[in-house]
Amino acid sequence: MWRICVLLLGVGLLAGCASSRSPEQVAVLGKYVADLRERMNELQEEVAELTAHREVAACRLPNQVGADRISVGFPISPERIPASGNVNVAVLFVDFQEAPALQGGTATADKQTLTHEIFVHLVSGAERHLEAMSYGTFDVTFRPLHRWLRMPHSLSALYADSDSNLGNAISRSMLIDDAIGLADPDFNFEDIDSVVVIATPEADSIRRGSALLSPDWHFYPDGQTIGNAISLGSSDGRFPDRLTIAHELGHNLGLPDLYDTSVKLDSEGNLSDEADRFAGVFGLMADSSSNSPTEMFAWSRWQLGWLRDTQVACVTTFPTSVQLTPLAIPGGIKAVVVPLTETTALVVESRRILGYDSLLRKEGALVYKIDTSVHSGKGPIVVGSVSKPPDDSALLGPGEAWNSDGYSVTVKEVTPEGDLVEITAP
Repeated sequence: MWRICVLLLGVGLLAGCASSRSPEQVAVLGKYVADLRERMNELQEEVAELTAHREVAACRLPNQVGADRISVGFPISPERIPASGNVNVAVLFVDFQEAPALQGGTATADKQTLTHEIFVHLVSGAERHLEAMSYGTFDVTFRPLHRWLRMPHSLSALYADSDSNLGNAISRSMLIDDAIGLADPDFNFEDIDSVVVIATPEADSIRRGSALLSPDWHFYPDGQTIGNAISLGSSDGRFPDRLTIAHELGHNLGLPDLYDTSVKLDSEGNLSDEADRFAGVFGLMADSSSNSPTEMFAWSRWQLGWLRDTQVACVTTFPTSVQLTPLAIPGGIKAVVVPLTETTALVVESRRILGYDSLLRKEGALVYKIDTSVHSGKGPIVVGSVSKPPDDSALLGPGEAWNSDGYSVTVKEVTPEGDLVEITAP
């Protein structure tokens, strides 16, 4: 704080001296004053961030599932890809002897055109979604190698999906490792943070997307270590959903699955609605179908640093009222967090029919519980009751309330600027 006082004194002295100077000197002093004011504003922001960091300490619940494992706790492992600045992701396309790209086609130009179509369909949407979720702080660059890499082994024998999680991870690891080896002579991996391998649509035994993460898996192209990778394919000749890569890249960033991963795929390679019993349609990491993109939970954005501490209200005294601004737009308070235990908390955020929530049929305040001791895919975030997969009916409108274990969240007022919510405790 003393640094701000010194700067204020300096600004005042310089302004006072300006009247006795020549026009040239006044101009120079004016520039100094402007620079000092800018620096003063920066210092004020730093002080606000430091103050907020202390104020939200009780709500920054620690990861209780293992420091090197993805969870809803703090901090995210440094082995995951950075959540700010520029991140580079290699994109490789693979086909197989028994499942060649464009079966019957031989023209190289046609095959390259197909990789461009797949890239636009899958990757462009993922890039836009993640940059929007970060309010522009995450700049991901996908670097494709636009040619088909013919895998050296049989699809059915080595790379196809497995019924077991471990078997599937092993087959995907071999797929990614072989693809990197084939691409390495023509592709520079030196500044690559993650690798995406996309199988031809003809490879219908590779269905869903999968993320491989260190410390369990590593890849070593160009003398460096890459500990984050993604593989995906499609069935029945259809491209995978356009948000599959965004979801799997969420794992590379350190976010867990928020749908029930114990639910098995049906014969068509799809999950039933039962998989959505924890968090329903809310959030990129929650909606297993990913057919209708929605905004990412405020809690997940806070984990990634896409929400600053100054945008989180950590509530420990009651009753308390907080004005929330809609999650889809930058600025303002984005989350109310009420710590319950060392590993659990309530979170409230404002969801409006804006941005990636534009397909919601209702808008309002969303209340959910987080538990940092629960593993990925087991329900670390729960909206409403797990007995019914939550949809947008879980959103609270004017005068509506959420009650559980003596805690209550009531929407007191709704305006274009957001929701005024009141929290009470037992």
